[in-house]
Amino acid sequence: MSRVDPRGTLILHGADDALVPARQSIRLAEALRSAGHHPDLCLLPGGNQLWVGLSDEEVEDCYSRTLGFLRRCADHPEP
Repeated sequence: MSRVDPRGTLILHGADDALVPARQSIRLAEALRSAGHHPDLCLLPGGNQLWVGLSDEEVEDCYSRTLGFLRRCADHPEP
């Protein structure tokens, strides 16, 4: 975990993902927290791969969260 970007980690995962269980993202977030990081984990109920199962508004929220995260990273370049 020493190579984790200090600006943070955004994890968006569909809770109903048929290929990669949401538990994998939960475990990643737990490992990051135990290493002193502060990941932003968002599990999306009904979401499968490629956000299938989510409403248009929920997909738009995923994109908005991602853009917000990227903007925060750009505002705070890696030390």
